[in-house]
Amino acid sequence: MGAATSDAQSRNVIRGFGPRWLRISLAVVAGVYFLGLLHHDWIPQPGRFFVDATKLFPDANRVSMEFRLEAWSCSDKAWKLIDPRPYFPMRSDDKESRFQRLAYFYGVRAGKSAPGTPKDKVPERIAMYALDDYIMARHPDVDDGLAGDIGGIQVYVIKKPIPEPGATIDHYEYDPLSVTEGKRADLYYTPNSIRHQRCRGEPATEPAPHEPETTPEPTAEPEP
Repeated sequence: MGAATSDAQSRNVIRGFGPRWLRISLAVVAGVYFLGLLHHDWIPQPGRFFVDATKLFPDANRVSMEFRLEAWSCSDKAWKLIDPRPYFPMRSDDKESRFQRLAYFYGVRAGKSAPGTPKDKVPERIAMYALDDYIMARHPDVDDGLAGDIGGIQVYVIKKPIPEPGATIDHYEYDPLSVTEGKRADLYYTPNSIRHQRCRGEPATEPAPHEPETTPEPTAEPEP
């Protein structure tokens, strides 16, 4: 009687598929994946992509971000806002602009690299170097609102608080040449020495044309 009862109870227990070792292995993998979602800095590439891709919106944003692009005018010796849309024509007037996406994923995240990593070895920083070279090469043939030679670029973000629920929100209009109110954070700038060389028409020093930045100096003029 006891054996019959035990058999009946075992038939009512729902078990996972596969053998026991497989179920335990899947539980371990799920646990590691969950830890990766919480803290993924220890996961090597390309595995980090898969935890980033699923960790879409873990927290609500408290600020809106809009990115600006400036160029160093060699004649005026000053930073001037330029229009990034001629360089990135795809969806140029909204937040899905290639420039906006590039500045977010490679500009904002460049400052969150692993401690101790040289800036010129950080993948996100290398992407900003490539952006620098790209703007420099295209500027003579592009109408970006600034005439004359340039010595480099600067990328920064304007952060503004998101209105409270129920508040009136104005229709979004992108004006890359406007000075927008908000908290500014500098993300990348061409070092002073490189701007100076470019404005004088000198070739960049080898082997590395870019220097790791220290403290941003957005208003600094090239040394004489």
